[in-house]
Parts: sequence; structure tokens; C-alpha cells
Amino acid sequence: MYISSQPPELRPPIPYVGHRHFWQRAVGRRLFLQSSAGATALALGAGLGTALPASAAKGSLDSPTPIPGGTLLGQLIGFPNDDTIYHFYFPAFGQEVSTVTDLDGLVAAAEIQGSGTGTDTSTGVMSTFYFDADMRFMQGSYIGVDGKLRQNTFGFI
Repeated sequence: MYISSQPPELRPPIPYVGHRHFWQRAVGRRLFLQSSAGATALALGAGLGTALPASAAKGSLDSPTPIPGGTLLGQLIGFPNDDTIYHFYFPAFGQEVSTVTDLDGLVAAAEIQGSGTGTDTSTGVMSTFYFDADMRFMQGSYIGVDGKLRQNTFGFI
């Protein structure tokens, strides 16, 4: 309770502090971001149960035609003689984010970066680990390798 001998018009304003139990229920930034990311993943991934496997067999007739060109991932990570083209581009302004040619539908992409702390349970040594995840999904109609119009949802992690 605020007690002062000054008249009310001369007292400094009392900032609003909310209910006594407010901070017991407050959500921190980290929990908010984690919960938001989880809810978004659930909402966007709801139709992924019918998606093709992440490593679909090559030559499958209902597979989508990959985008032309792509990234020489092996060379980027230190294998200079690896000339395998992976049919994707990193998410950046002006780059193609879909990995499916002739897609008529929805594409969403996110590059998620962060860090976490891990503890070696045998020694108790704590270490910081960093991650950079490129996640996308594509949903809609596309022309399959067999030339037929198809519809599906694809995930890319």
C-alpha cells in the first residue's frame, strides 16, 4: 500500500504492477518463440501425413520433376571434387525456394538459426552448439515425372 503525507496531486504516479500472481503466469520470450514455432509446425505440417518420403526412390513416376540447376553442396562443405547437383537453392531474396518444377500451390520457407547448451553426461562438461536449419514445405498440384497432373505435400529439412 502507498502511504504519503503529500496531497494526492503532488504524489508521483504509481506504476501499474498487475495482479500479484501475474509473473507466475507470464510467458518468457524463449518459451513464446518455442511455442509459436511448434504451433506453426503443427499447423503447416498437418497435411504432411500423406506426403512422399523424404528420400523418395529415384525414377518413381509420381515423383515431381526437380527444379533445373541447384547447389553444389559437396563443394560448399569441403569436397572440391563432388560435382553432385542438389536441386535446391538456399533461401535468400531472389532465389527459388521451391524444389518442385511446375508447382501450382503454396511454398513456405524458413531459415532457423540458434544455439543450445549440451552437457556431456559422463564428464559434466557443458558445450554450446549452434544450428542453422533450412526448412520448407510445398503443397499443391504439379506435373509428375510421368507427365501426369498430381497433387501432394512435400517437406524439406
